[in-house]
Amino acid sequence: MKDLVKCNYTLLDCGNFEKLEQVGEVIIRRPALQAAWKRKLGNDIWQQYHAKFDPLQDKWIIFSVENLPYFECDNLTFELKISPNQQIGIFPEQFTNWQWLRDVIFQAYRPLNILNGFAYTGASTLFASTKGTTLTHIDASSSSINWAKQNCRLSNLENNNIRWIIDDIISFLSREVKRGSVYDGIILDPPAFGHGKKGTTWKIGRDLPKLMKLVDKLLSNDPEFIILSCHDKNFGHLELRNELTKLHNLKKGKIETFDLTIKSESGNNLPAGKCVRWKKLN
Repeated sequence: MKDLVKCNYTLLDCGNFEKLEQVGEVIIRRPALQAAWKRKLGNDIWQQYHAKFDPLQDKWIIFSVENLPYFECDNLTFELKISPNQQIGIFPEQFTNWQWLRDVIFQAYRPLNILNGFAYTGASTLFASTKGTTLTHIDASSSSINWAKQNCRLSNLENNNIRWIIDDIISFLSREVKRGSVYDGIILDPPAFGHGKKGTTWKIGRDLPKLMKLVDKLLSNDPEFIILSCHDKNFGHLELRNELTKLHNLKKGKIETFDLTIKSESGNNLPAGKCVRWKKLN
């Protein structure tokens, strides 16, 4: 299977608790608290931004661009927007998982039922979506779901089998267990902390074990893959790997753990979390 074509996203540099990114012709400067080292590129480059999030003012400063360009990767298109929480609508550290998903699904040679939890604006959903897959995309935010649907339309995948669910993931998966639903692949990228529906909260240290017990009941007898990534500094490779080793249906397969990293050609690379994933060995 072919590699992803070049995306129109570039990490230019990171350091001094900030990152400098480029999408198309637009340069964006925003906080990156993990970037505690010195910048590699000079101040002349860092001052060339079109949009910047100023943490002191807690707001975006826009200079010469009204709208961000689309993010384009392979044959998919995503709308980017500046959000009050410093986000723009995409997590580039997941590049490696998007490619891996396409490879695993392509090599399965059968229809797959896939769940994407904490699915945000839908990048993993759309990379996993084919004519032979059924996707369940779940997020607690209605605005994120609407954003993901827009990305689906922009990517011309409206006719694929994608189910959009606005709900708290624990509540939804508990109902799925009662319904006897099963999934051949599961994608999870939980935040350290988040808000759900009706005032519920998510805390990864408290709630991840409960979530994984539900996942254990929802995996089919012949699963193809599972991805679990995390951005909480208290979760390392060992902790994430242990969560997968508890799943009973992950039998003949391979577990790998690695750092999620956004690579830069001319500046510093940016570590952006940990990941563990399993795939069936044929």
